[in-house]
Amino acid sequence: MKKTILASALVLFFCTLDFTHAQIDQLRSNLQTEKEELQSLERVLSLLNSGDTTYASYFPVWTVLDRNMKLSIYNAFRNRGKTFSEDDQVVIIATPNMKSIADIRIGTISYGRLLATKALDPELHKTLLEQKYVLSNDIPAGYRTDTRNRKRELIDNPNWVSLNISLFGGTMKFGNDWRLVGTVGNDELGYPFWSSGQILVMAGYKSIQLGGYLPLHGGVFETNPAERPLSLKPRLLNGSSGVAGSFEFEWDAVKINSPRFTYGSIGGSFAVGSLDRRRPEYLTFDLNRLYSITTILQTYYGFNYQFDDEKILSSRLGVTYHRVTLNRYVDNEIFRHGDAEALITPLVSVEYRNLGADWFKLRAQYSRLMSLGAWAEIVPQYVYAEVKYATPLFRTPSPWEQRYYLYATLGFNFDF
Repeated sequence: MKKTILASALVLFFCTLDFTHAQIDQLRSNLQTEKEELQSLERVLSLLNSGDTTYASYFPVWTVLDRNMKLSIYNAFRNRGKTFSEDDQVVIIATPNMKSIADIRIGTISYGRLLATKALDPELHKTLLEQKYVLSNDIPAGYRTDTRNRKRELIDNPNWVSLNISLFGGTMKFGNDWRLVGTVGNDELGYPFWSSGQILVMAGYKSIQLGGYLPLHGGVFETNPAERPLSLKPRLLNGSSGVAGSFEFEWDAVKINSPRFTYGSIGGSFAVGSLDRRRPEYLTFDLNRLYSITTILQTYYGFNYQFDDEKILSSRLGVTYHRVTLNRYVDNEIFRHGDAEALITPLVSVEYRNLGADWFKLRAQYSRLMSLGAWAEIVPQYVYAEVKYATPLFRTPSPWEQRYYLYATLGFNFDF
């Protein structure tokens, strides 16, 4: 009897053991199926979250500088288990229509389109899109941006055109690399607007520009102060005809080894021309003393010092050579009259840029003449005001120089 009971118990034990093994195998099979479904769902979620990366580099992009806004974004990342360094930039990428956020990135860590839209607090999402905080001109590598130090650039597609124009000149840009530039005056020497009698028209690619050095026919007669509050002085120089160019190359080898010094470059410009034949009404008043700048050579070392994310000081230190010729007009011809005067002067230029809500720039330069300038936005991204002033410093003006020159103008930006 005992043997029978023991045998029955053993049979029941092994049957139970077989049933348990069957359950375990089934559970393992179910678990593997669930894992595969989870991986499939994760791939779908990842695809939905990543969005279209083909044109992501052309979407509106900017960096967040406001500390409180950064902390809110940090918390959103940590709530999703993402790890990152607070030393990295916080980058916002919006959809081209600026209706939603395509991605938020801290360094190489991405939040993604779906999480940025669904997981962010609605008020934070709205505030980020409306950009009610300080923006930066420092856009990460890999994104197409304008070389102007604007607070942000909206780029809806790869083929866009922007136009900046005022009485001091204008720039038309095609994408981010090509541009046409027109400049009235020779600011590199301290001759603003038509005080040099010169116009430069150049085509540019990246940091190189090359084009024509052309005479300006206006500016011979003084305007009526009663009709124009900022009366324009007549120019004392006659523009030359020739070629001109400029360049500026960023070079890490000359960059100062300090976190505050964010940029180092070598640059320069040149212009070579001659005073060609033209109608006498386009020349300065005394036809026996026609001054003209026929040669300009300039080279400099440039660097930026960044106080913080909003305030930048750009400096140029170099040397300038230019030649002033004296000519006279006789029987519809222009003849050299006397020796040319060659001038070598140091170049010291400093520009302060405030990139905060009230965006403005201040500039001071010494290169033969002392020149001052100020620039400020009137209607953000569309209308600005600019003023330029120049004068000889601690010396008597040369015959071709004004005792002082001052003029202001409005400028306009257009993006297409």
